[in-house]
Amino acid sequence: MSEEARNSSEKDVLSDLFAGNHPRGDVFFAGTHCGSTHHQGRDDLPSQSQGMLHVLQKGTMRVLFDGREQIILDRPGIVLFGSPLPHDIDTPEGGSEVICANLDFPDTGLSPEKLGLPDYLVLPFDEIPGLEAITGQLFLESRNIQPGQRTAINLLVDLLLLMVMRHCQAKNLVRPGILAAMRDPRIARVVGELHQKPGENWSVERQAEIAGMSRASFAARFRDLMGTSPGDFLQCIRLDLAFGLLREGKRLQVVAGRVGYRSTTALARAIQQRHKVSPRELHADSSAENCAFQSAV
Repeated sequence: MSEEARNSSEKDVLSDLFAGNHPRGDVFFAGTHCGSTHHQGRDDLPSQSQGMLHVLQKGTMRVLFDGREQIILDRPGIVLFGSPLPHDIDTPEGGSEVICANLDFPDTGLSPEKLGLPDYLVLPFDEIPGLEAITGQLFLESRNIQPGQRTAINLLVDLLLLMVMRHCQAKNLVRPGILAAMRDPRIARVVGELHQKPGENWSVERQAEIAGMSRASFAARFRDLMGTSPGDFLQCIRLDLAFGLLREGKRLQVVAGRVGYRSTTALARAIQQRHKVSPRELHADSSAENCAFQSAV
């Protein structure tokens, strides 16, 4: 690979990965929170594609897990959940200014696990410089009813989440995954290429060449940062993409060619193992949805 191509591919891998299908916030509470409320995962989304964000602007917030373990935020900041852990939020009788949002991650792409987000994380804002403008506008939007208010609030939550992930990556507050891989431009370069061209013939040797490393050094560094082997990570990308395409109604033969599988039987078996559903069932669900849509129209 030429130096020009390498520099180009290293400009902003995370933005390339987020293009068109990034994690999205959905605010369900904004205002003065008094007392205790219980929160848990949503029934309409797979657990691996869920998270939650609590933003505290004023007051205090106590988060309890199973009524025992607790974390306390006594100054402006956030509590980020990278998984749908059941928990309770407790605030004083006088109330605290709080915004709560569900986080929806692409169920066939960048899940919290793939990104390497922790189960939960507490971050006071004075540890993350530069968020005042975002959080100030977020709470301002929540107080004033204007056209497009909900959209504006959710977009600000999206931006806040991205800034928090950037901070977590820079301070090494993440588990092995894509955010951790961003610390090494060589591994990040390969991760970006695998996501953009999953159907190509990706031997470990070719990946190591793109990284500019020996095969052994590349494989070891990749596993250290990503928590999995290059081959297993590539298979995960391919199967998640295939799942999404089949759910859209694409034929198995077409999908197999696009994700780099020569055998439709092998692909069907792998999808069944990973997603606990067969391509036939996905097609049936897709056909039923199309019929329902056409009937409604």
